[in-house]
Amino acid sequence: MINTRLEHNKCQVANPTQLGLMFEITAPVAPVNEAATHKTKSLIFVIDRSGSMSGGPLEMVKSTILDTLPRLNPEDYISVISFDDEAKVEVSLKQVKSHDMARVAKQVSRLQSGGSTNIELGYRTALNEIASLPRGIETSIILLSDGHANAGITNPAELSQIATKATEHFVSTSTIGIGQSYDENLMGALADGGQGNHIAAIELAEAVNGLQAEIDGLLQKTMADVHFTIQLGPDFLGRKSNIIAGRRMKKWNKSFGRVETVLGDLSSGQQKNVFFEIVLDGHELSNPGIKQGIKVTYEYFDVLTGTTISKDETFEIELVDTENWVEPVRDPEILAELKLVRIQEIQRQAFELYQQGREKEADALLEAAGIDLREFMENTELGMRSSRRMMNQSNSLMEFSMMQDINIKRKRMNEYRSRVQRDQDDFRDKDNQ
Repeated sequence: MINTRLEHNKCQVANPTQLGLMFEITAPVAPVNEAATHKTKSLIFVIDRSGSMSGGPLEMVKSTILDTLPRLNPEDYISVISFDDEAKVEVSLKQVKSHDMARVAKQVSRLQSGGSTNIELGYRTALNEIASLPRGIETSIILLSDGHANAGITNPAELSQIATKATEHFVSTSTIGIGQSYDENLMGALADGGQGNHIAAIELAEAVNGLQAEIDGLLQKTMADVHFTIQLGPDFLGRKSNIIAGRRMKKWNKSFGRVETVLGDLSSGQQKNVFFEIVLDGHELSNPGIKQGIKVTYEYFDVLTGTTISKDETFEIELVDTENWVEPVRDPEILAELKLVRIQEIQRQAFELYQQGREKEADALLEAAGIDLREFMENTELGMRSSRRMMNQSNSLMEFSMMQDINIKRKRMNEYRSRVQRDQDDFRDKDNQ
C-alpha cells in the first residue's frame, strides 16, 4: 500500500516556495504456507576465508548459508565464492533446480581458512559469475569479511566505483563486517556504491542475526520494482523549480520539472517513507489562482497477487500573490520526515569528525541533534509511525555521543548512516522484525 502526502498546497507569486512530498509505503505481509507469485532472483555469497576468519567466524557463515539453502526457490540462482589471496568459485551460479543441493551443502561445509585478504578479487569473481545469467534477473551479492584488504585494490573509493558500475546490471551489494578489526570505510563504501546494506557485526551473534535478516529481506519480497514519476504543472515551471530526493534511489532520471525514479523492492511488512523536496516557482506568465500543481504516478509489482499496481494522483496548488500571502498550515508528518532527512547531513558531518579524531566535536553535534528531535516530538502532534521513527533516531544519536570506544563507534556509525540513508530497520530491534 502507498499513501501520498503533500506538506501544503500554496505557492507565492515571484518567490520560489518549498514543500515536501512524501510516499508512505507498507509492503503487504506474505501469508504463511501460501504460495505466491515468485520473482526469480540470484544470490551470491562472497566469503572471506583468510586466516583471521578461522574458527567461529567462518563456521558461523557456513552454518547460516547451510540453513538458507532449503529456503531457496527452485527457480532462484545461487553461487558461493570464497577468497583469501586467491578467489575460488565453490558453487557455480546456477538455478537451485539444476544443482545437486546435497553436494552444494558439502562444498560449503568444507570451506577452510587460508592466507591474506584480497577483497577486490573475491568481488570481481562474483561479478564474472553474473555474466552467465539471463538478462533482467536481479542479483544480490553478500560479502562477509573480518579484516582489512591487504592485496588487490584496497582503496574504498575505487571499490565503491566498481560496485556502483555493477548496479547498472541489476546487481546490489551488501556487506557484513565481522568483529572489531575489519575496515569499516572499505566495507561501507562497497555497500554504499552497490546500493545495499552494511552491517557492523561486532559480536558474532550480530553476524548470525544480521546475515539471516539480510537473507530474509531478499527471500520475502512482496513489492517489487517500486517506482515514481513526479511532474510539476506548467504554471510552476519557473527558472528555480526543482525536485530533490530525500534519500538514495536506485535510479534517478531528471529533466526540467519532471523526475522518473526507482526505489526498488520491499520485503513482507516493511515500511518506508520516501520523501522529495519540491521547489515550486510560479511561471512569469501565470496569474494567481488554483492550478494543476504536481502530478505523481507510482507503480509496483505485487508479488503476492502477480499483478502490477499503478495510480495517478494530481495535487492542485494555489498560486498566491504577495499581498495575500499567508504562511500555509504544514503537515506535521512531513515536517518530521524533513527533520530526519536533515539529520542525515549531521550524521555525515559527525562521521567525518570521528575520522579526523575530533571526537568531542562529533559527540556534541550528535547530542544536540538527538535533543532537537526530542524537543520537536514534544511540541508536535505526530502519528505512531513518525513518533517511533523519530524516537529511534534520537535514541541512536544520543547513544553514539556517549559511546567510549572510538573504533566500535566508527563501525556502528558507518552501519547506522548506511541504514538511515535507505530507511532500513535495525535487525536488532525486535519491534521491527
